[in-house]
Amino acid sequence: MNRILTVILILFSSTVFSQENLIAIFPDSIRENANAIIKNDKTEIIFSSYNSMVVKKYRVITILNELGLKNIDAFEYMDNSTSIRNIEAIVYNAFGEEIKKIKRKDFKENSVSEGSIITDNRVIYLDYTPVQYPFTMVYQSEISTSNTAFVPSWNPIEDFFVSILNSSVTIKYTPEVKFKYKEFNFGDKVLKTESLGNLSYAIENFKALRKEELAPSLSKFTPYVIFGLAKFQIEGVEGSAENWSTFGKWMNDELLSDTEEIPEETKIKVAKLIGNETDNLKKAKIIYEFVQSKTRYVSIQLGIGGWKPMLAKNVDRLGYGDCKALTNYTRSLLKAFNIPSYYTVVYGDDQKRDIVEDFVSMQGNHVILGVQGNNEEITWLECTSQTLPFGFQGDFTDDRKVLVVSDEVCKIVKTKSFINEQNYQKTDSKVILNDDNSVKCTVIINSKGIIYDNKSPLKNANDDEVKKYYNDYFNIINNKKISKTEIVEDKKSLELNENIEFEANDFMKPNQGKIIVPLNCINQFSFVPKKYKDRKIPFEIDRGFCYEDESIISIPSNFKVEALPSEQNLKNEFGSYEYKIELKNNELVYKRKFLIKKGYYTPDQYEAYRKFREQVARSENSKVLLISK
Repeated sequence: MNRILTVILILFSSTVFSQENLIAIFPDSIRENANAIIKNDKTEIIFSSYNSMVVKKYRVITILNELGLKNIDAFEYMDNSTSIRNIEAIVYNAFGEEIKKIKRKDFKENSVSEGSIITDNRVIYLDYTPVQYPFTMVYQSEISTSNTAFVPSWNPIEDFFVSILNSSVTIKYTPEVKFKYKEFNFGDKVLKTESLGNLSYAIENFKALRKEELAPSLSKFTPYVIFGLAKFQIEGVEGSAENWSTFGKWMNDELLSDTEEIPEETKIKVAKLIGNETDNLKKAKIIYEFVQSKTRYVSIQLGIGGWKPMLAKNVDRLGYGDCKALTNYTRSLLKAFNIPSYYTVVYGDDQKRDIVEDFVSMQGNHVILGVQGNNEEITWLECTSQTLPFGFQGDFTDDRKVLVVSDEVCKIVKTKSFINEQNYQKTDSKVILNDDNSVKCTVIINSKGIIYDNKSPLKNANDDEVKKYYNDYFNIINNKKISKTEIVEDKKSLELNENIEFEANDFMKPNQGKIIVPLNCINQFSFVPKKYKDRKIPFEIDRGFCYEDESIISIPSNFKVEALPSEQNLKNEFGSYEYKIELKNNELVYKRKFLIKKGYYTPDQYEAYRKFREQVARSENSKVLLISK
């Protein structure tokens, strides 16, 4: 009897505890700026050996509104080496009352990459549609894997607009496991405890960060930790991450060396294309363009094939491959003609991210090729693209630390940067203001660097898409009739040239013999960053740019200029802006140059930058007054 009573009391107290902690009541300071509140997030990672990892998760999160749904994070990945031992969730309403219990059979399952030609990677995820807000989700999972090359990192500040009451991670490992870790952006907010075979971190009562304009990625200013093993296993293959030299040798020996065979027929075909060319870089260009014409990209993720390239001879036969396969195929072709190149691991994303140089481990999510030319400079090739010019990588892999691997070397280097004036656009325009109040414009634009990269899809767009683009781009002049669009890519100089002609009726609105005309009606920069009473986070300009314009404005024969606006010349740590205007033979010559510099800035510098952009926008809107003769 006493034993039964004890059990009842335990169950009752447990239920009360759960409901008290699942009621969606929070201090105003925690609710402020929050779409979701993490009440408790606990991760436990257990290593019993270098080839055995168990990850347990327990997560209690309150979703305050629809925008917080993406922060539920109730999913797990699995493959032939990773099993999901447990996955379940319970949903509670705002009063802590249970709404729904979700077992494993209720979770959905999909291929990780729906576009893959073949994959054994799966994801099990919760697809829950709420009936009311707020609600609280309690999620638990446990996975077991023999793949220890990739250990989950701890990123407690997961997203903007998410508050945290408690988030923690604990790693347990046996003495023979060579466990290592690296901390980033630590301050006094993180609690750390460490003992033999045990490491824990925790963060408490963190108020949601509002996402402010020009905000850097969270990894640049919030705390996180990465973990790894000096000896690991991936799909049954043992690996070493003691240093980059041993790691590179492992990659080359286990992932690359037995994949390089090229059919003799292909070698003969490529040799004919190369002909008498002796310059290695020019030969590499011929081979790269051969690969572009012969292959296409597909994603292949099967076993260690998620990291080991498909055989070069199979890529040659099938005509397709993923980033690893196409890069390795190109590398193998180059090697067949004694041209040195590097299989290169990178974090591919338009948000730059470095391979961590002082933390040897499996990193990166993409592969490119580095070709060693006649000097020390490396030429970078994106082998998944059928259109990118030789030697141009664009904003997916630019300006970041990467890992280059060959049978002779493994090292960290940095890819080519496109910063400030390297991202350049020159616009020359002729604007004719006609006596009938219409306007006719001829515009010639030359773009380089990342501006060229961003505009390159134009060359493959259809007529309707191109006209829509230019209608939006030349937005100062309404009701345009575009009569000419010529887009020419110069792959040798890595430039895009545009030639556009258009006209519009009723552009000018005379009023009592006067007309107000914008000086810059072709390419205005009107953007002004949002004003914050109390900016909280840093801001970043990750590449910079330079726009230079010259516009000749032909004045109607029956009008003259009453007065010219003053010239403008601004210069500061963020960049520079200048324009000047001259009157020559009843034509206005408007010249403008605008430079924004790459930089990472503190919150207290933001208002100065905002005011600079405000001054620029005001100057961009300068007008000239014409009066009838």
